[in-house]
Amino acid sequence: MSKLSPSREPHSGVLANAGTWSGPALAALGLLATATVGLLPAAGQSTLTWWILSSALAPERVLPLVGIGIASALVDFRYCLAALVLFGSGITIGFIAHDWLLSALETIPQATNQHFLIGPISSVAVGLALVLPGTRLRSWLLLFAAAVTGSLLAVSIKVTDPNLDDATIPLAGVFVGIWIVVSILLTARAFRRGWFLIPARIFGSWLIAIGMLYGGISLVPKHNPPLLSRATSTPNVMPLPEFDRLSPDFGGSQDGPVPEIPNENPRGFQQP
Repeated sequence: MSKLSPSREPHSGVLANAGTWSGPALAALGLLATATVGLLPAAGQSTLTWWILSSALAPERVLPLVGIGIASALVDFRYCLAALVLFGSGITIGFIAHDWLLSALETIPQATNQHFLIGPISSVAVGLALVLPGTRLRSWLLLFAAAVTGSLLAVSIKVTDPNLDDATIPLAGVFVGIWIVVSILLTARAFRRGWFLIPARIFGSWLIAIGMLYGGISLVPKHNPPLLSRATSTPNVMPLPEFDRLSPDFGGSQDGPVPEIPNENPRGFQQP
């Protein structure tokens, strides 16, 4: 038995190192692939590349997903696994019932003008899962936030998809979302320390603040300024007289007698 134990230690060390650096390696590979695709000469002509860079990797989409990964790393393994399952289930439900979800989001004032407030709702839900005290309460709220974020991720993909009949963009959006959550989860769980909860709560408070501010500004109705009158719009310009008020000498209205034109030769002398 003593002879087998030294041979097992190198294998366990390799597996431990692989588990530790799998998250950073996954994140680095994804960033490298995104940068490579974005710098290609044909990137500006590709609809998929444009959509990934402008919508799938937009800050209001990425930040809640990062929060889900961090919050999943702070809970027990069973809650972490349940959060991942609910996140995937939420994506599936979002694609199936996106019409119903959009109808529900349309009831919020000004929601249609602000992408249905998908980013603020996800940010507040994930932020609460990070800042609430108590491990059990934070774990249960994480399950709710994972389901909400997954369903809203699917809705955002459907709303911003320019190709309605092509499944390439929805698959790419789901892949990017899962990549962000899993890479952050593996990285945070591998390098987790006792003080890790403090920056996680700070990040959660930022998510709540961003979601509340962005959502609150979006809910404020926009009032169009009243149209200025003709006199106040151009105060330094003298208004031209109307045609019916012109002097008779300038061909205006001639209601009275027409003035006679003076005869320059009253005595009838003929000029040579």
